[in-house]
Amino acid sequence: MLQEKLKNKKNFFIPIAVLIIIVAIPLLIRIFHDDNKPLKRYMTKEIPVKNADINTAYDTVLPSSVRIESGDYMGSGNIWEITGKKIKILTASHVADIENCNITFFDGVTCEGTVTFRDDVKDIALIEVDNSLVKNAKKKDSPSYQSVRPSKELPDCEEKIFIIDTLTNSASQGIVDTPSVFNPLIGHDVIYCMCEVEEGMSGSGLFDATGHYHGILLQKSDGSCICLPVSDIDIP
Repeated sequence: MLQEKLKNKKNFFIPIAVLIIIVAIPLLIRIFHDDNKPLKRYMTKEIPVKNADINTAYDTVLPSSVRIESGDYMGSGNIWEITGKKIKILTASHVADIENCNITFFDGVTCEGTVTFRDDVKDIALIEVDNSLVKNAKKKDSPSYQSVRPSKELPDCEEKIFIIDTLTNSASQGIVDTPSVFNPLIGHDVIYCMCEVEEGMSGSGLFDATGHYHGILLQKSDGSCICLPVSDIDIP
């Protein structure tokens, strides 16, 4: 009789315990999941050095590129981070002229973004777009966006690089002339490249053949351009 009662109690409590676990797991995930933390699964894939190739790297990093329209200005940028709530875009501060900007992703989806940080000395700005706006605007089965993979070191002299023109979704290719040189007009070190760039490319990323993000395009000259190294990009 006692064994039968214990068995009945066991049969009663097991389903309840399972139900509690099922309910508790999503709650625990919500408690410990930080929607403001960057999601690494959205970072662009790293191309092995042995497979380094400009065309492959271009295809890899294109989903991080965006076109920006801000007042009378038009420029480019790249997705710096993707969190549970926001897509954070890095560009040049002179591109993000006003607080609210129109962001066009590489697949043509357009959303409104808000400037949340700017450093006019270094000429960088951060624009945030709500993930909910992007999800509502995206078409079914459209490709996912990705964030850049920042390089941990400066590029080499004469290393092959490219910068994406987001107006045409094409790339300007060139080489690094000087990996680090002080520019008195800007007031800090820059990467000097031999690379032809066009109007509207300001704020776009400087990439190598492995897909690493080395910096942000600030200015152009005849057949050359200067970029702020990623090591000097400080986003709070």
